[in-house]
Amino acid sequence: MHLVACCHRKAQRLHRLSGLALLLLLTGCAAKPSLAGPQWYGQSGAGLAYDSPAAASAGQSAVDVDFEVPTPQQAGALHRRGVILPRVTPGTADPRTHRDFIDLRVTAVGFGITAGGYLLYCEGLPLPVLVPEAHVDLGITSAEPLSVSVHSDRDTALEDLAAHPTSTGHKAYAYYRGAGGALIAPTLFSPATTPRTAQAMLEVRQQLAETMQRDLKVLLVSLTGTKVLQGVFSRVVRVNPEPAVHPLPRRQGQGGQTLEPRPPAQNSATHTLPPSPGLVQTLTGNNPTPPMTPGPRLPQDVGVSPKVPQQLPTNRPIGFSPTQNAQLQADIRYLRDIGATNIRVNQQQLKVDNGQRMGTNRPDLQFDYNGRRYHVEYETPTSNRGPGHQSRITSNDPDTEVILLIVP
Repeated sequence: MHLVACCHRKAQRLHRLSGLALLLLLTGCAAKPSLAGPQWYGQSGAGLAYDSPAAASAGQSAVDVDFEVPTPQQAGALHRRGVILPRVTPGTADPRTHRDFIDLRVTAVGFGITAGGYLLYCEGLPLPVLVPEAHVDLGITSAEPLSVSVHSDRDTALEDLAAHPTSTGHKAYAYYRGAGGALIAPTLFSPATTPRTAQAMLEVRQQLAETMQRDLKVLLVSLTGTKVLQGVFSRVVRVNPEPAVHPLPRRQGQGGQTLEPRPPAQNSATHTLPPSPGLVQTLTGNNPTPPMTPGPRLPQDVGVSPKVPQQLPTNRPIGFSPTQNAQLQADIRYLRDIGATNIRVNQQQLKVDNGQRMGTNRPDLQFDYNGRRYHVEYETPTSNRGPGHQSRITSNDPDTEVILLIVP
């Protein structure tokens, strides 16, 4: 009987100790998560918080719950260290309900023209988060997550996506920790993945386009008559299907060849753009871009392999400006019509006849015409990067000719 009572008392003590350990675990996990990223048994990339019934019954306030499911790789690493994680249902651990999910934390959205992406201002972060345009698709309204697991970074999430393609036909995405671990984000920002953020992105782009259009009208009215803005004007206002075409005068190029714009195609709005006046003027022997004295070359250009890389499609973009990309294609059509060769877009600088690679810089457009290499850079009216581009191209190849075009 004494032995039984002793065992019974030991069991009661063990029960009280286990209850105390559980209470300590719940108290620690219920702490407010830091912006440095959640912690799960000392491992980054997973977090856990409870709404404790024991605390509620004791008169304490309720605690928000955040479950975060690690990836199978993270769970396997913890298992090998002897840590067995509790199981939760996918609905309970949906990252979209986590307090660190970016769509719940965003307070304002801006668009960085020079940065090339969206600036997300989020609650609790002192600086905005840059989301490149390549990570955004505002036309996707249906997508499915690969899983509810949260990866440690975007590259790991993309690797997991590539290793597990879906067969449903919907766009797939994965979750990862970004902004130094402070936020949970999807690999793709869209109306299907981050509806609040996507709506703000659409609105800021629309307001930006309206503002730029108003600014351009003011500039055109106040400075009508200058050569540069006449070109800008024609590209801005020619938006109707059948605009009035004012062809450039016929001029004789090198070798007596006639240079003139390609007649616009009546059934395609993209073919109504004439070639850039500065481009046509240059190929007639009167480059409006003043020449520049070559300077010292950059170390990365001096050490570049002379091997000529493979030519890529010429319909690739040169930036985020639809106007510049459309003008580029109009110029390429014109160059093909007059017999230009070795046309490359957004590729590393080459010598005439693709003789060798001259640098790691990527001119917007380059081509050969009448035995000479030409490089074209498309700049905005407020950009000050043109002279730097021209200096580097000229230093790499003093025999080339550089054309700076102003396109909004």
